[in-house]
Amino acid sequence: MGAAGASALLLLADGRFPAGGHAHSAGVESAVADGRVHDLASLDAYVRGRLRSAGVVDAALAVATWQAVGTAVDEAAQRAALVALEAQASARLPAEPLRRASRRLGRQLARVSARCWPSAALATLVDVCPEGAHLSVAFGVVGLAAGLDAPDLALLVAHHTLTTPAQAAVRLLGLDPFACAALTARLGTLAAEVAGEAAVAGRGPLDELPARSGPVVDIAAVEHPGWDLRLFAT
Repeated sequence: MGAAGASALLLLADGRFPAGGHAHSAGVESAVADGRVHDLASLDAYVRGRLRSAGVVDAALAVATWQAVGTAVDEAAQRAALVALEAQASARLPAEPLRRASRRLGRQLARVSARCWPSAALATLVDVCPEGAHLSVAFGVVGLAAGLDAPDLALLVAHHTLTTPAQAAVRLLGLDPFACAALTARLGTLAAEVAGEAAVAGRGPLDELPARSGPVVDIAAVEHPGWDLRLFAT
């Protein structure tokens, strides 16, 4: 990855990048409501679980997308690859509210990224998925357009898996932001381990991509949209 790719990686990892992630808690709002997350230690356990489940799944899908779209011989092959990857992503999101949220986030990520790194691949993604691609698939195409390599793309997705719930917990529980920042730093080693696993898995057959889940998180995600008052979309 060259200097331009490194700059893109920093921009995409920045929580101020307008891709819509600030409106999502990655399930922490539900976990706070039912007591699963109530302090820094329980947040630590929650984030570790997310990294080992959704983190490795999403990062592997992003790498698989990066590889499939990047090696496609023509636009028709890219389109076929994107359709297959979208199906793989949907199969790994059993909760319909999470599918909708994933596509909203993917649409926003593709929209802002197309302004930053215009590319034919991003234009094809928007055309194939007019209602929005899943976030993991969108990350794969964006990584390709921005000049990221597979390991750094996987680490970027793991970083978002780590920081989204941690930042939401600060707002929901009033946790010390310095302590949460230290927590994310301590978990950096685990995030790198997850990213390494995903980078390898993402280069294998699509049907053999990781398919780990968190059933309690999925159940809570189905109930969450019906709340009378909530701060986050998920």
